[in-house]
Amino acid sequence: MQIDRRWVGFGLFLVTVGAVMIGVRQGWVDPEIAGRAWTLWPLLLIGAGLSILLTRGAGAAVGGLVVAVTLGAIVGGIAATGSFGSGLCAGDANDGQSFPETSGTLDRGSVSLVQSCGDLTIGTVAGTTWSLGGVSSDGRAPRVESASDRLRIESDRDEGFDLDGSTSWELVLPRDPTVSLDLEANAGAGRIALGGAHLTSLSIKRNAGSVDLDLREVAALDSFELEVNAGSATLRLPNLSVSGSLQVNAGSIAICRPEGVGLRITLEDSVAASNDFANHGLTERNGVWESAGYATAPLRIAIEAQANAGSLPLDPAGPCAG
Repeated sequence: MQIDRRWVGFGLFLVTVGAVMIGVRQGWVDPEIAGRAWTLWPLLLIGAGLSILLTRGAGAAVGGLVVAVTLGAIVGGIAATGSFGSGLCAGDANDGQSFPETSGTLDRGSVSLVQSCGDLTIGTVAGTTWSLGGVSSDGRAPRVESASDRLRIESDRDEGFDLDGSTSWELVLPRDPTVSLDLEANAGAGRIALGGAHLTSLSIKRNAGSVDLDLREVAALDSFELEVNAGSATLRLPNLSVSGSLQVNAGSIAICRPEGVGLRITLEDSVAASNDFANHGLTERNGVWESAGYATAPLRIAIEAQANAGSLPLDPAGPCAG
């Protein structure tokens, strides 16, 4: 057998990613250690330097192999634990200064949020009134644009990507109006519980961080989208018939399904991905996984999913226990 050396590095990268993910899942590798694999990034510089120094020598491939293994360990650690974003935020929310609370009314329309770094908590309350409070490093509130048919909140920074972890938002949304919710958050942690909310659509993009999305008690939801890049998420599905999409790149999304609801997951072509659907009673045909009795279930959830260097665990005991 002849090995194409051009693909050795990529193959070693994929093997390392998979090995770390399996090691964490089987308990062979401490999740805390795997989650800090990103701190090995200086080895990428060393590997690149070796490749330059040994370009004409017999060990020319050594630098590339160092880069492949290191990058594989970093991606595998992120995919298995999602522990990447917390290291990006420099501060602590307990060190921040409270900013003035803002509130208003919302009768219908859209809610959109863009947060650069920090903690985010979203809850709901009966009525049509929303409120926002929290802390920031300098006591400045985020930018807020509101009307009866829209609410937009974004980090109040003039330019660039703010990595100040002392920011924390606490947003309470009204349950009565029917709205769409769009969220993009970069680095940090989020806890979103939408009990009683009426949503036409829900779109959440989490980059380099974690998010716990609880839809168990949502009143109405037509569709949802959840994207995680270099991070982790826990998705607690609703007791409703709904369709949605999941995408995870270098991270993980734990899927928690309600009892008695039929589940179908169409898994698109993925790279270095893992799932445990078969261990939880789902059967696969042509890339489509279904729970027993899906076709006749009174409530059905259909999900389009894609994972690249990521994992999609179903009903994991830890994340889904709360």
